[in-house]
Amino acid sequence: MVERIDDGRVMVRIVQTSACASCKVASQCHASESKVKTVEVYQTSGRSFQVGDEVTVVASVRTGFNAVVLAFVVPFFIMVGAVFLCSLFFADEPTSALIGIGCLVPYYFGLYLSRDRIRKSFAFKIQE
Repeated sequence: MVERIDDGRVMVRIVQTSACASCKVASQCHASESKVKTVEVYQTSGRSFQVGDEVTVVASVRTGFNAVVLAFVVPFFIMVGAVFLCSLFFADEPTSALIGIGCLVPYYFGLYLSRDRIRKSFAFKIQE
């Protein structure tokens, strides 16, 4: 549902539900969950939207693949590489593990600093 329209951006509220949320007994087993999220969609088409319109938000497969690479694959290799290099120089495994985890802090901070540039490449679209 369209929540807000600002400067060519359409803010769409989506409800993310688990697979069993539509089950008839989901309220009894407490396994189902749903989360409300807001997604920014940069309006590229000439179509106009009104607050309250029901829309379908889509993303390309490439967008999902890039998100997985940035969120999981690159940090994995950073951490494993740091632990491997530290284990060559230090005999202490806990120190190597802490340094490996610590190497993720600058990576995620760099992602945070470049969030505006990354946001442009992770574009959602409203399905026609």
